[in-house]
Amino acid sequence: MRILVIEARREVAVPVVNHLENLRHCVDFAADQALALHLLGNGRFDAIVLAERLADRCGLQTLLSLRQLMRKPLPVLMLGVPGCETPEIGNGVGPDDYLPPPYSLDAITGRLGILRRRRGKHRTRLQVGDVEFDVPAQQVRRQGKPLLIEAALLPMLQALMEASPKRVSFRELGSTLMDEPSPVAEARVRVRVRALRDVLDRPFTLPMIRNRRDGFCILPTPPAADVAAQAHAHAARAAASTHGV
Repeated sequence: MRILVIEARREVAVPVVNHLENLRHCVDFAADQALALHLLGNGRFDAIVLAERLADRCGLQTLLSLRQLMRKPLPVLMLGVPGCETPEIGNGVGPDDYLPPPYSLDAITGRLGILRRRRGKHRTRLQVGDVEFDVPAQQVRRQGKPLLIEAALLPMLQALMEASPKRVSFRELGSTLMDEPSPVAEARVRVRVRALRDVLDRPFTLPMIRNRRDGFCILPTPPAADVAAQAHAHAARAAASTHGV
C-alpha cells in the first residue's frame, strides 16, 4: 500500500515508517499539516496514519482539511496521544479507526490491514450465512437467536465478517483485542477465537469459524467434506444409541 504517515513525534514516527517500509509498503512522511496537505494534494495514497495531536494543531482539525482535499475517500487510522480523549470513529468526520496508547507496530499494521479489507464494504449491519451483526447496537444473532458475546470479542467478529470468505491474519485479529497487552501473541488470539467459537459455533450444528494458515475465516457453510463427516458422526451416534437400547 501507499501510506501517508502524519506524526510530529519523531520517536513514534521513525519506528512506524521503518516498520511499514520493511513490510514493503511505500511510505511518505509529514510532521505537520502543511506538508501533509502538500503530499496528499500531489500524490496518491491508499491509507493515512495520523497522530491525534500535531505540533501546530489538533489531529482532528488536520483530518478535516485532509478529507476536503481527498480525491476519493481514504481510510484513516488515528494514533492516540496520552491525555487526549477518544474520538468518534466511522462517522465520516472522525477517523475510520483509532488506537489508544500504548500501541505496538504490529497493532498499527493489523488495523491498516483491516481498514484495507473494509474499504467500500463498511456497513452498519453485517450478515454471513445465518449470523447477523447489528454493528451500532453491538448485537449478534444466529438463526434469529440473540448471542451473548463478550464485548471485547465483537471487533474480532466484525473483522472476520467484513473479510468473509477471506482469511484474517493473526496480526490483524490481535490488533482488534484492545484488552490484551500489545503486541498480542498468536496463542492469545487462538484463546480468544476459541471463546468466540464457544458462543457462535458450539450451540449449533454447523460451525462457521474455520482455521486457515496464519489466521481464521468465517464462512456461511462449512466445506462439503466436513458436512458429510458430521452427518456420518451423527448417524453413528444414533446407531450406537439404538443398539444400546
